[in-house]
Amino acid sequence: MANQLPQILLGRTGLKVTRLGIGGAYCETPEGYRAALDCGVNYVDTARAYREGKDEEVIGRALQGRRHQLVLATKTAQRDAAGARQDLETSLRLLQTDYLDVWQIHHLNTQEEREKTLGPGGAMEAVEKARKEGLVRFVGVTGHDWVQIQAAVATGLFDTVLCWYNCAMKEPEQTVLPEAQKQNTGVVIMNASRNTKLFGGEDAPARERFYRYVLSHPAVHLTVMGLRDVEVFRQISQALAGSLAISPREKAELETYGAALRATGKLD
Repeated sequence: MANQLPQILLGRTGLKVTRLGIGGAYCETPEGYRAALDCGVNYVDTARAYREGKDEEVIGRALQGRRHQLVLATKTAQRDAAGARQDLETSLRLLQTDYLDVWQIHHLNTQEEREKTLGPGGAMEAVEKARKEGLVRFVGVTGHDWVQIQAAVATGLFDTVLCWYNCAMKEPEQTVLPEAQKQNTGVVIMNASRNTKLFGGEDAPARERFYRYVLSHPAVHLTVMGLRDVEVFRQISQALAGSLAISPREKAELETYGAALRATGKLD
């Protein structure tokens, strides 16, 4: 029997998730998503905006018969309550589900957007209403500006956070991750391989090491990987099922490699 991916509780949500999850936006077929799910992962992340809604539609088809086994997350980029509610109803319809495990406020990258979202008539009002109705279990925040995302997490309103982090981009270690630990916020990492830009090259470390690296941080619960290549996803999931261990020397080597690549501008 093949090794199974380790699981962990996603912060204060209490949801039990595999340490590797599926990131949306890249796979265009239900078959591709099903193949990735067959690797034993139970976390699926998408967004209303991905592929103009087609991603949610494809994932909805892929999840038929296994929705109850999964932790499903999607996102809204709307900042007002009415727009967010409309997004939620569309997401539920396309995903063919009657609830979301995690509904995330998408790319909350500025103070202005945060204040609008959390203020009167903002998207957070739609979140609270949906929670009371049982349509949404937990609320998350996502973004690319680490300082702004740290500020969002610091409000204590968000159960999960999704942000960039990898061996070349260590800024979250001083911003988002300590704040998440303080709030017991579930931490989901994207860009562990910087959209595969860290892969390749003769001197490149083994691909799974980039994922072991981010998972070795005590604040991180899981990392998601987009399905640009289902076979690569399968290989990495098998490697992580075999072991999450990474030595201090391997981490140092990854950081040296990542810093050198970032300095070239190839990770921008």
